[in-house]
Order: sequence, then structure tokens, then C-alpha cells
Amino acid sequence: MPWFAFPSKDKSCANLVRYCEISALPTLFVIGPDGKTLTKSGVLAVANLGDLAYPFTPEKFKELLEIEKAKKEAQTLDSILVLGDLNFVIGKDGAKVPVSELVGKNILLYFSAHWLDLRRKFLPKLIKTYHDIKAKDSAFEVIFLSSDRDQPSFDEFFSTMPWLALPFSDERKKNLQKKFKSQGTHAAIAIGPSGQTVSKKFLQFIAYFGPDAYPFTEEKLKHLKEQLEAMAEQWPEKVKHKLHAEHELLLTRRDVYICDGCEETGYTWSYLCKNCDFDLHLNCALKNDEETE
Repeated sequence: MPWFAFPSKDKSCANLVRYCEISALPTLFVIGPDGKTLTKSGVLAVANLGDLAYPFTPEKFKELLEIEKAKKEAQTLDSILVLGDLNFVIGKDGAKVPVSELVGKNILLYFSAHWLDLRRKFLPKLIKTYHDIKAKDSAFEVIFLSSDRDQPSFDEFFSTMPWLALPFSDERKKNLQKKFKSQGTHAAIAIGPSGQTVSKKFLQFIAYFGPDAYPFTEEKLKHLKEQLEAMAEQWPEKVKHKLHAEHELLLTRRDVYICDGCEETGYTWSYLCKNCDFDLHLNCALKNDEETE
């Protein structure tokens, strides 16, 4: 490291941990020239903004938020998928498809990798959803962005997909992974016909609604969220299940998980035993449950 440090056994370290209320590592606690705390979230600021976050003042963060808001409002498909001469994606045969041919379509940016456990059960559902939507509307496309570790792994995984992709070594991939915070993750980003981002967490809607999650508009997204909330109100708060008889399972919001019953990917809602990290899909949990009040 190119900076200063406290000696490993210095008592000041323990005092600072208590003073800064540090509960996780790494933590970057930023103090201004006047000795007052500027931010406790320096790690997140540096990870997302790099040196642009300096000098870590509220005014600087406000300025950066305004810049980011302006970028979002001006976003088009070209602005996120075109970089100099890199103005194409590739098809199954390796043929280049110009980004200009995709403008005005509903686009799903699919981030995944063959080594991710979460993709195994989800991919067949996404492929079926893709074919169902394409049969009704040609103004729809999926673009695969790989987090595979080498070209052969990418080639093998992409060969199982019916849609388009960014080339494996394409430098645009890193920009998009950073923009959508999807490095090494399983994610689907919905881009509407205007080129604006509709949702960064669209996997959950595909998981629940399949082709009925289409088209990718703000109105549709609002409707889907309302449907999920209405569905959740009908489910019991707690259940007991023979697969985890020792504890009750509580209805819990979860971004993504693997069901311990059917071993498929789950999104948004789970029946969870937090102590045991045991999840069940709603269908799995309610199939043979004994409801409790």
C-alpha cells in the first residue's frame, strides 16, 4: 500500500473501530480537513466512481448524482452498445449484426456464465420465454454478455442460446458490467424501445411471469410489481414443511436464491429459515405445508 498505517498492536485501532462503528471489512471512513466525517461509505464511492469521488464531500456527490441523472435521461441503445468501431453484436454463426438494426426494439441484456449455478435452471425458462415472445413480436432481442473465463467456455455456453451476444473479448463488456454492476453475476437488464433502462432486476419478472413480462415499459413494470405484491398478500406469513421440520419458514423478500426443495433459482420471495439458510420456492413450500397462524 502507498499510504500510512497504524502499527498492528496500536490501541488506537480498537478505539477507531468503535468510534467509526465499523462492522464489516473493507471499510473506508473518510475524514475532511476539519476533522469531521465526510462519509462512511468510501469503499462504495471508490468502487463505483474511482478518483471522481474525491474530495468525498456532499457537494461532490450531489454533482455526480446530477451528472448520472443527465446520462440516464440521455441514454440510448447506441450510447451503451456502441464504442468507436465496435458498433455490432454477433449472431450464432459469428456474423456481425449492426446495433443500428436493434434500435427501437425491446432488448434484454443477459449477464451470465456457464460456471454460475444460478443459470442452470433459469436458462431453459429464458429460452422458452424468448421463443414465445419472438413468435408474437420480432421487435425483441436478447444479447448475452459473458463472464466466462475463456473463449472455449464462452463458445460452448453461447452455442446453447438462440440469441445474440457481445464477442467474448469485447471491451464494451467491462463498461456494461460496471454500468449495471453485473460483474460475475447472473442478471437481466431490460432496455425499452427508447433505449432507456426499464429494470436492472428483470430476472425475477421472467421467473414469475415468463412471456407475460413483455413488453419492457415503465407501465408494464409497474403492473408486474403490483401483481407480485398482490400475490404476496395471499400467501401465509409462516409455514411448516417436512423438508425442514425443525423450524418454521418465514415469507421473506430475497433478491435471488436456490430453492432447497427443487434446486431451481428463486427470486423476490422465499420461505426462509434464516438460522439454517434454508429456502423454499413458494410453490415448493405451499405444496405440502402445515400453515401456522
